[in-house]
Amino acid sequence: MKKKLVSVLLSAAMCISLLAGCGGNGNGAQSSSGGTAGTDTNQEQAASDTATESQNADAASGEKVTLQFWNVFTGSDGDILREIVDNYNKTNTDNIEIQMDIMPNDQLQQKLPAAIATGTAPDLVLFGVENIAPYVSNDSLVDISDFWDVTGVDKSNILENVLELSHVDGKLYGTPMQYNVSYLYWNKDLFKEAGLDPEKAPATLEELTGYAVKLTNPEKNQYGLALPTSVTYMQFLWANGGDADDPNTNTNLLDSEENVKTLTWLQDLTVNKKVSPSNITGPEADTMLQAGQIAMYMSGPWQINGLREQGINFGIAPCVAGSAGAFSPAGGCSYVIPKGTEESHKLAAYKFMQYWLTDDILKEWSQRNGFPVWSKTLMEDPEIQSDEVLSAISKATEIGRSYNLGYSLASQIDNDVMIPLFEKVMTGAATPEDALKEASEAMDRVLAQ
Repeated sequence: MKKKLVSVLLSAAMCISLLAGCGGNGNGAQSSSGGTAGTDTNQEQAASDTATESQNADAASGEKVTLQFWNVFTGSDGDILREIVDNYNKTNTDNIEIQMDIMPNDQLQQKLPAAIATGTAPDLVLFGVENIAPYVSNDSLVDISDFWDVTGVDKSNILENVLELSHVDGKLYGTPMQYNVSYLYWNKDLFKEAGLDPEKAPATLEELTGYAVKLTNPEKNQYGLALPTSVTYMQFLWANGGDADDPNTNTNLLDSEENVKTLTWLQDLTVNKKVSPSNITGPEADTMLQAGQIAMYMSGPWQINGLREQGINFGIAPCVAGSAGAFSPAGGCSYVIPKGTEESHKLAAYKFMQYWLTDDILKEWSQRNGFPVWSKTLMEDPEIQSDEVLSAISKATEIGRSYNLGYSLASQIDNDVMIPLFEKVMTGAATPEDALKEASEAMDRVLAQ
């Protein structure tokens, strides 16, 4: 990362509606290989042997290890997580007990840096992947690249783009807990009423346009597509080969013909064709979707239970493709170990991470909480494949792409550059060319800091 983070709270403040659950987005210099590049094989084996000996010694002594575990799952997902942790406490044979403390993300981000600095941090933390790189830049997390050798977990069974989000500079600092991208939801009943195949979602930007126009009926307060403001639509820019910035080189990538093409398409869709309610917020779009007034909407897996409760006949598909393909901003959460955690507690935390990465637990989490699976073996599970919703969102995880995850300037780029850019284009306040020129100048100012 080019910029040294002044505070780990800067990146944590990032808020984009496409990425929720553990919070946010952003990207640091992660390893695309998902491996442990630059680590000597003999050193890895030695570390593995030492760790195994330590684990065996602890087991033989029968001494109980109590792990303090902080996380930010304050909703119903926290109840499910607590049940899984309680079951682990009852069934594990390693004499490990996990004491879980749930708190809002803002509170955790206030408490954790100070706790690490004073040696009073918990042994295990679960938070959004956007936090990993900032904490690493402050030397606040343990490098756990030996996790695979110590536990024997097969990392090749995890989708590479999922595993990538827990790496910084080729080193592993967390293990995946959950992962999500943005999905295209569609109302099958509204499709049928409009003469469209209710079982077929649009696959391209052109099809999305045609479907949205056909599904829009202002007299019924029905819209073909909801596009809330205060959102950065990176999936559209990426689809046509455009981008915003490169956090690894601190480079402005906004001024491009690809971005002009995409923003011109977007303005025509919203200003001329009026397929979306104007100046709608994310919560308002959620409400209209669940009321059957929105035919298509891009959002995360947290919509699933609400749509089911409202009896909406819906489908889920990956985000649509442009000339360069289909992509979606990725988000998720990882288990991390704070610096200062003693070795025996680190190894006990490894045991729980290993437990979480079993297909049984990942399957339970997905089925009960509505998040996609990303274990390759679990993606082939007959129950997952026969579940139309889980199968669809799990397949869509393959197009996940990091957007400024962990980059120290991520929040400022979104608030000062990208959100104003999309709002001006989508409301017609400026032409795509003028809006892009203004945004590019703003990006230069941010990157120059």
